[in-house]
Amino acid sequence: MDTTVLWQTSDAELVDAHTAVVQRRRQIYAEELRLVAEMESRGVATKLGYSNTAALLMHTARLSRTEARHQLAQAADLHATTTPTGSVIDPALPQTAEALARGEVDSEHVDAIRKTLADLPHLDAEQRATAEHVMLTRAAEDDPKALLRFGARVRDIVDPDGPPPPEEEPTRPERMLRRHTRRDGSMEFKGHLDLESAQLFENLLKPFEKPHPEGNDTRGYAERAGDAFADVLRMAANCPDVPAHNGVRTEVAVTISFEQLQQSLDDVLLSSDPRMTAREARRLACDAHILPAVLDGDSKPLDVAVPAYAAPAHIRRGLYLRDKGCAFPGCERPGSVCDAHHVAHWAQGGPTTMDNMALLCPQHHRLVHNSDWAVKMIDERPWFIPPTYVDASRTPRRNHIHTPIPSAA
Repeated sequence: MDTTVLWQTSDAELVDAHTAVVQRRRQIYAEELRLVAEMESRGVATKLGYSNTAALLMHTARLSRTEARHQLAQAADLHATTTPTGSVIDPALPQTAEALARGEVDSEHVDAIRKTLADLPHLDAEQRATAEHVMLTRAAEDDPKALLRFGARVRDIVDPDGPPPPEEEPTRPERMLRRHTRRDGSMEFKGHLDLESAQLFENLLKPFEKPHPEGNDTRGYAERAGDAFADVLRMAANCPDVPAHNGVRTEVAVTISFEQLQQSLDDVLLSSDPRMTAREARRLACDAHILPAVLDGDSKPLDVAVPAYAAPAHIRRGLYLRDKGCAFPGCERPGSVCDAHHVAHWAQGGPTTMDNMALLCPQHHRLVHNSDWAVKMIDERPWFIPPTYVDASRTPRRNHIHTPIPSAA
C-alpha cells in the first residue's frame, strides 16, 4: 500500500493492510528461525571460531545474548536437528512451525505453546500432538497471555488422569555431587549441600551473581549464577593455598614437538585428553606454566624443562591497572577472572611484556584464539579487529567500559 495515500483508505482497509504486514513479519521470522536452526545443525559458529551460535549472532545480527538464545531455543523445538553423529532428531513442535510459516501465530504464541508442552513431560507422542493442535486452535483467537492461561487446562483435555504419583524419596546423604563430562569436555552436575556448606556457597556466589550496575545486563538469574560459580572456581584456582597446584595457574605438559606447536597443527592430540588440540593448548598456554616435554621417535621423553612463561605478578598487576577487566569490546568481566593473553603468541616468539599482553575473560580468550578476530596494540592498548562477516571494513574496536576514551578538552 502506498503510504502517501493512507488518509484515503477506509478504516477496514487500514486494518486489513496492517494484518497483512503482521502476517508477512511472522513469515519472515519463521524463515529466520529456519536459518538459525540450519546454522546450529551445521555447527557454523564453531567452524568460524565462536563458542556457540548465540555468540555468533551477537556479532553478525547484533542481537542481545538473551534474544539470540531465545531464537535458538525456538528453532530447536520447531525444526529438525542433526546430532554430531549424523542422526536426525524430529522437531518437538512441527505443527507450530507450520503455523508460524503461514503467519498464523507470533513468537509469543510459540513461547506459550512451548511452555505448556514443557510442563507436561509425561505425555506420549500422540497426546503431545493433540495438545499442540488444541493450543494452535485456541491461538487463532487468543493473544499470547490468554493462550498461556488456557494452557493450564490442556492437561485436563488430553490427559485427565494426570501423571503417576511420585515415589517416596529415599534418605539422602548430607552432601552429594554427581558430575558428567560431555564429549566436548563441558560438564553437567547436580547435587545438594548441608546447611553450613549451603550458606558458605551462597555467601561466595552473591557478590558475583548480581546484575551489572550499568543496567544493560540481559542475563537471566540462572546464567548469572553459572557465571558466578565459574568466577568462584577461577578465584579458588588463583589462591596460593590451593594444595593441588601450589598457587600456580594451570600447568600444561606439551607432549609434542615445539615445532608442531608453532605450526598450528590443530589435529595433533595433547597429553591424556583426547579432546585437546594444539590450537586449544596454545589458548590455554596463554596464561599457564608450560612444561615442554621433548619426545624421540619412540615417544620416550628425552627432556622435560622447568616451568616457564606464566605472566609474573608485576605484569599481571600492570594489566589490571591498564585494562581493569576483559579488554574485548563490550565485555564487563572483571580482571580477577581474566587470563593474560599474548598478542604475539609466545609459541611464535612473543614476549611476556605489558606491550604484548591483554586481559581477556575465558569466553573472549577462546574466541580470539579460535576465530578470525585479531588483536593489535595501538597507543599501548589492545584493539580488536573484527572478521569481515562482522564488519566488512574491519575497523579496530576497543573496550570503552573499563577504559573509556577521555573527552576532548
